[in-house]
Amino acid sequence: MIQNLRIRAALPPDAPAVGAVLERCSQPTDDVLRLLEHFHVAVHEAQIVGCGAGERFGDTVVIRSVVVLPEFRDQGVATHVVRAVLMRARANGVRRAVLLTPTCPSYFARYGFTLISAANLPAEVLSSREFHRHTDTPPLCMCCELT
Repeated sequence: MIQNLRIRAALPPDAPAVGAVLERCSQPTDDVLRLLEHFHVAVHEAQIVGCGAGERFGDTVVIRSVVVLPEFRDQGVATHVVRAVLMRARANGVRRAVLLTPTCPSYFARYGFTLISAANLPAEVLSSREFHRHTDTPPLCMCCELT
């Protein structure tokens, strides 16, 4: 566990740093400005070292862009980010969280996510940018009831 790690909602001045973290972790950066209000950031000694977002569609939130810089991985940073995103979703009355993951189903299972067929999701979720981003190799779809 990293000492002096803070998790907070992203602020407008954080956009370049969030974009840099996403880029360094080989994640898309094209939606950072549009989604910045949905991001949480992990800050260590004034440096953003991780982030994650929850984009709301009705009573569903799509968890996306959960990343941590390589030198800060395996120290609980992502756990704090995911918990913050889910806590915000619950506080805002969201009933379920969904995500796409190509490689980490066991990680998200510890938060109650289970594999589901994307066909069972609401149309507005399926039409989101996140779901259209993955056209080559469809990732696994996971869902967690938040109520």
